[in-house]
Amino acid sequence: MPYKTLSLTAALVACLSLTACSAPQAPLEPVDPQPASPLTYENPAYHKVTPQVAKQMMDQGVVVIDVRSPEEYQAGHIKGAVNVPLDTLKEGTILQAQPDVTKPILVHCRSGVRAEQASQILVKSGYQQVYNMYGTLQWPYGFVK
Repeated sequence: MPYKTLSLTAALVACLSLTACSAPQAPLEPVDPQPASPLTYENPAYHKVTPQVAKQMMDQGVVVIDVRSPEEYQAGHIKGAVNVPLDTLKEGTILQAQPDVTKPILVHCRSGVRAEQASQILVKSGYQQVYNMYGTLQWPYGFVK
């Protein structure tokens, strides 16, 4: 059977429809649902942890910072979490809930995106162990009001 010759346009369309030809995708996060947009921040002081690991850290006394709005927090939050809305964080911020920048701190929001933004600010502020625990969308352990 002879090969069919494709026009350049047809070849391009065929290539674009194949995943091997598409642009590289950001790696999937180990949570479901996925964050609202890719989490790409990299720094030795910044880490991402699953809700299961975050729960273990909380059981050991690690402070949890909820960077959602006060309205979101009041609608339901993780027990023990301290509300520090993202828009109140500025570089140089030292949190009252965790003034020791050498100790680990957990940060979360709704999906993990604002938590990553807050984590960047906290790292720039000197925090050495900042953990993004994603958000309430992925949290399976319930909420309090």
